[in-house]
Amino acid sequence: MKRFVRVVSVLAAAFVLAACELPREGPGRALIENTAYSTGNTAGFVLVDVTRDVADHLRVNPEPGFGDRFGRGRPSRADRIGVGDVLLVRIWEADPAGLFSSTGLVDRGEIPTVVVDSGGNISIPYAGDLQAAGRTPGEISKAIVERLQQKTVEPQAYVTRVENVAQVVTVTGEVGRAGVYPLTMRGDTLLDTIAVAGGTAAPGYETLVSLTRNGRTATSYLEHVLNSPQDNIYLRPRDEIHLERRPKTFTAFGAVERKGTIEFSAANLSVLEAVGKVSGLVDARSDPQGVFLMRFEAATTAYSLVGQDNPGDPRQVVPTVYRFDLLDPNQYFFAQVVGLRDKDVIYVANAQSVEMNKVLAMLRGAVGTASLATSFGQTAVTLGQ
Repeated sequence: MKRFVRVVSVLAAAFVLAACELPREGPGRALIENTAYSTGNTAGFVLVDVTRDVADHLRVNPEPGFGDRFGRGRPSRADRIGVGDVLLVRIWEADPAGLFSSTGLVDRGEIPTVVVDSGGNISIPYAGDLQAAGRTPGEISKAIVERLQQKTVEPQAYVTRVENVAQVVTVTGEVGRAGVYPLTMRGDTLLDTIAVAGGTAAPGYETLVSLTRNGRTATSYLEHVLNSPQDNIYLRPRDEIHLERRPKTFTAFGAVERKGTIEFSAANLSVLEAVGKVSGLVDARSDPQGVFLMRFEAATTAYSLVGQDNPGDPRQVVPTVYRFDLLDPNQYFFAQVVGLRDKDVIYVANAQSVEMNKVLAMLRGAVGTASLATSFGQTAVTLGQ
């Protein structure tokens, strides 16, 4: 009887130990679900069960692009003169001995390297200071003629820009020829300028394009711009473009065959394709009802997907967990249309039976230890006799 009590005590202790110290790779499905609706949800994540409506929403609501951030815009008025531009001014007059005829010829009134100052003005002999910034060369020519009308005989003026400093964009990063490029009068788009800069050697789905305008920066992959005309926006003066090779990746862990950070190696990747990239779920361990996609989602999107109004959450984006139940055949179609985003996380929980097997293994070990202790005790009693 005493031996039985000792064994039961050891089993109880082992069970408590197993419940508290059981080694595991991550939370089980039930723990994730329970945490989402408890005070333990300190991250404030939103749990969304993937349904047909959720899958449709995620499919038809791609990540915002340049068109969403800045608008498509219109061709820039590159013929407008700006501060810092260098102009060449020629003035003719009908009188061979007029103000601008240094050699008696009427075509010697050339005023080279006229720079538009910080106030947007240029200075012309006998015409004084003239507003140049914001005007076209033709408008500046007309203004010069009006100023000289009373001082010369039938004056004519011609203005051309010899150095474009104001109507330029900057291209840096992994392009063929980084530099400062003037905008042309035809109106330049983002792809036009990248092409002029020599393009990039990396595939479009691995090339991240950053565009900075008036202190605001937006990013998008080049592949997306190539496939979305509304994101091939018209550039404006002083825009800054930066290209870098940054492959899209996702992280997989839990009961999958291949863990770690995985590259997309494609322009787009669905959840189902991502599961295939990690060689699928581990049959002996995985819980097919506990396949989770984790990402940061816009707060308005996350709360609308669970049918709630924003409960006063001030965050713009919130941690969001999407749960797939792969025991349901419908979910495979949903997983096929929900696209992965850069830095998403795929987590597959262990099946509850796996945790039970771990407990039983520990209990078997505990029973063996108790039996061994009992044997030693009996031997000690025998020797003591």
